[in-house]
Amino acid sequence: MRKKEERKHALSLRKNLNKNDSSKYVIDYIINNNVLDEYHNIGIYYPIGNEIDIMDLVKIYPNKNFYLPITKDEIFFVKYNFNDVLVDGLFNTKEPIGEIIDRNLIDCFLIPCVAISKDNQRIGYGKGYYDRYLKGYNKTKIGICYKESGNVDIDLMDYDLRLDFKILG
Repeated sequence: MRKKEERKHALSLRKNLNKNDSSKYVIDYIINNNVLDEYHNIGIYYPIGNEIDIMDLVKIYPNKNFYLPITKDEIFFVKYNFNDVLVDGLFNTKEPIGEIIDRNLIDCFLIPCVAISKDNQRIGYGKGYYDRYLKGYNKTKIGICYKESGNVDIDLMDYDLRLDFKILG
């Protein structure tokens, strides 16, 4: 299957999946496997549509710093604390208000994925924001995806973001 068709298939498939169960599974996996233990500054995302929701991590790990994306012409990250005001952003996202942080200050990114290939390349929504933002970033990149779309057999391009590992809910 080609990338465009796989994206469409994965988005259609996840409309019928249980977001709450998958979100709980991913958060439990992160906690039980100490995934975030070695990281202090963590990039996360605000879920849109039926994306797996990991926002509870902010409450669960109060001694860590979390950063949410803001999207203009490109994507950037801003510090987020539990209960900070979020404003409407592009693509039906919620975005924090604050100063843009240098991406290299972030130790690890938890990245939303529409699908993930067998060799851990990310398929997103097709705009390339994360691909461009994280190009050359050599710290940890963790993909978050529904298990039904987390091991697709598709050849992607070199510029498609390669993840260090994935967590499938």
